[in-house]
Amino acid sequence: MYVYVPSIETIQEHWEKAEKEPREAFSFTSDLEIFIRFIDDSPETANEKIPEKLGPITHFHPLIAAIEALRQWKINNGSYDHARAAKHLLSKSLQQGLREEHDSIIVRSLQELVDLQAKLSHDNSSELSTAVDFLDDRYYEEEKGTRTGFEETIDLVLEHTDPDKSFDRGLLQRLFVICIVRANRYRQEDHELGENVTDQNACRDFLGKAIEIGRALDIDDAGLKRRYTEEYWRYVETQGERDALLKGNIIDEALRDPIVSETLDDDEKVEWKNEMQDSIREGGRELKNSGKKIQKAAPGTLKAQSETLQDIFKNIAVHDNPTKALYWLVNEFELLPPFGEQDPEHFALIDHVDNLHPQLSGHLTQVGPDDDITQDYAQDLLQSHVVISGAVIRLIEEGWLRERDFFRLLNMVSGLSNHTIWYLTDAVNHLFDKEYAASIHISIPRLESTLYELLNDLGDDVVRQMDGGTGTRTLTPLISQIDTHAGEEFQEYIEYAYNEKTGETADGNMRNRTAHGHLRIGQDHHINAVMPIVDILRIGYQLRPTPFVAKFGHPCKYLYVNGGPLP
Repeated sequence: MYVYVPSIETIQEHWEKAEKEPREAFSFTSDLEIFIRFIDDSPETANEKIPEKLGPITHFHPLIAAIEALRQWKINNGSYDHARAAKHLLSKSLQQGLREEHDSIIVRSLQELVDLQAKLSHDNSSELSTAVDFLDDRYYEEEKGTRTGFEETIDLVLEHTDPDKSFDRGLLQRLFVICIVRANRYRQEDHELGENVTDQNACRDFLGKAIEIGRALDIDDAGLKRRYTEEYWRYVETQGERDALLKGNIIDEALRDPIVSETLDDDEKVEWKNEMQDSIREGGRELKNSGKKIQKAAPGTLKAQSETLQDIFKNIAVHDNPTKALYWLVNEFELLPPFGEQDPEHFALIDHVDNLHPQLSGHLTQVGPDDDITQDYAQDLLQSHVVISGAVIRLIEEGWLRERDFFRLLNMVSGLSNHTIWYLTDAVNHLFDKEYAASIHISIPRLESTLYELLNDLGDDVVRQMDGGTGTRTLTPLISQIDTHAGEEFQEYIEYAYNEKTGETADGNMRNRTAHGHLRIGQDHHINAVMPIVDILRIGYQLRPTPFVAKFGHPCKYLYVNGGPLP
């Protein structure tokens, strides 16, 4: 099994950058966090890689040496001396981080030190005070850099304090004040900066943490929850001025927020839902009246691009095997929208009509992860589906792709149940038999079960409480959870392709159209039959990449195609 381990040279390079610029310490700390995770999750790997990679460079920083001491103590039945050495080195790392203002090192040192002392039943009061002082300095008196480790440090203090103890209660009260003051400051900056989305979100983040701390202190939080809800509505109104569909989407997100849902009474929820529906209808009218149609590619363009995919597939299949070629085809990152500006020397498989991205309100902007769907995004999504599905069908017809290639990849997805694999096998068989309607209606429900099973296997919370007991979360919250594993762009793609109403501008929203009987005659074509199976394989790779990377490497045509990229 392939496991990424940073090299000595990489760690040294990141440390040298941190010495020159404190904000760069994050990369150095991220390298070391990989080894810390090995100690808890993969002892064999830790015993092999920590001495090999960190042993020669323990003199760089005390946090490196502390990791070796933790390894000896946690894994190898080390003596109390190892634990004491780890405590000393973590304290030294913490003090050095405070002197050099390496926020990420401060946070990681605090987390490991406080956790270690708790296991040793040692007093943590000094370290917890340092944690609060750190936040006080960064978030109360003056602005110093980014909010690195804010939530993690708050959670650390909450976990290791007892509100019934006078000293601990004082720490929590200080944290409560810090959060309120910072929320107020961001609220003022919002007023000054107008539509600064980052500051609006930051204000709400701090209020959310204040509410969490207030619960521990048994403080009446009704006023804070009301303010949090009002801040959310202010965000709705600010962003709603940009785009009506975006406003409707944000209201939908707000109503799903547990604090907002708990705060609004039934009448207020009805008002918010009515506003959401009005915004969606208005956005639909804007889209209809804007005159901005999804531009069609020039005649022959999509056919030529599909043929390019087929040529690359055949080249990989000849020099290796068709299963590896299919792995590349479904996971090539250049085939996923959005297709924004790229390096002119970068080889793109999909050509674009233009690089301007009009929002549905008529403004032109560059597509970003926080923007609602644009005409260009819809065009990218639709064209990519046409090109990929066309290539798959042609490769099937010519005998280059066989059922077994799909089955092999499906069986490599770690965490899939036998039930899901059984049904997906049936969907693939129907696809090869050109029984597209059957394939669609089998594969799309299994996309939802794939997400549930893989997220559950990864340890995510996928259970919802409801009347009469518990059940699985529905598609919307499941999709919202995949960004931490696969990134926002892939999450956005799955959202529009299967679950978002506005995705229908690109023939998307397939799950809802299928589940609610809205698929029309003529829409049971090869595109809608191929893409759910392709996207299930994509989800498997994005959420559980290790088995695939270990067998095939990363899905890059430059590495696979003999002699380099195609001209």
